[in-house]
Amino acid sequence: MRYFRCELHTHTTSSDGKMTPEELVDRAVECGYDAIALTDHNTVAGVERAVKAGERRGLTVLKGIEWTTFWGHFTVIGGGSDVLWRDITPDNVDAMIARAQSKGDIVTIAHPRRMGYPLCSGCHCDYDIEKLTGADNYEIWSHYYPNEGVAARQQKEQWYSLLERGLKITAVYGYDWHNRDDLPPSYAYTYVGTESNRAQDIIEGLKRGATYVTIGVKVDCKAISDGKEYCIGSTLESGKSAVFTLRCDRIEDYRSDKPERLTRVEFHTAEGVTCLPIEFGKKVQTEITPAKFCVVEIYGIRNRQEQLLAVTGAFYTGGNR
Repeated sequence: MRYFRCELHTHTTSSDGKMTPEELVDRAVECGYDAIALTDHNTVAGVERAVKAGERRGLTVLKGIEWTTFWGHFTVIGGGSDVLWRDITPDNVDAMIARAQSKGDIVTIAHPRRMGYPLCSGCHCDYDIEKLTGADNYEIWSHYYPNEGVAARQQKEQWYSLLERGLKITAVYGYDWHNRDDLPPSYAYTYVGTESNRAQDIIEGLKRGATYVTIGVKVDCKAISDGKEYCIGSTLESGKSAVFTLRCDRIEDYRSDKPERLTRVEFHTAEGVTCLPIEFGKKVQTEITPAKFCVVEIYGIRNRQEQLLAVTGAFYTGGNR
């Protein structure tokens, strides 16, 4: 298994983006992505054009749409479902998510704490997220400067609250890509662990929760328990200790300001946090008995201040649903 650089939230001129489907594909190739998902607002008009352009350029394009409702947005990837955004309400949203999943699609809660009406109708998620137990993914980071600000903090905290309730929900980043961005501000990548960058393999990797989100840091993290190796998104046996091993390196072609150095790593479980120093290119390890989950956060110096630079998807323990 290897990790593939993906962008799962993009737009074109088929909705409110500034690039045609072909221009989006060309720009994604220039930026080094292995796969993207086209998720225009409430339309799939540009999807087939993007898929064909991706085939010509050697880029995987996943078929998708963004359900853009008055109460919140969801990106839906796979292209199998027939759910219409206008049919989704707070009373039936769980059933609509389940319907999409029954057709092979995966559903992501998009930018749930971004500013909403009157600046962006529905951008803030006003659905009861505590009841949205069926969503596959959660955008813990989104758009520009994803690791900064109140929305970023609230999104990460809410994701942790869902994990503490025993839910399995995958952490992703959504660039919400609309423009060419020749001189991009701070942004992140989602890396998905799977066997290849074929569309179905990327979807399966997301379903397994084998992800990490990052600003300029390549993450290699695994756990070993009873002689068995587990990757991000795996489920460990409850009550058993595991040795977590982590190595971080620079993403050399990261196009914004690169991290200068790493400072610490935090291993988060439902019972507390284990903190260790870390450097680029050197392994750290610690033995933990995870309670419900373990999430790894990596911190470092960037632009002369300490920032959260990467967050892994969760390692789970038995009993999660």
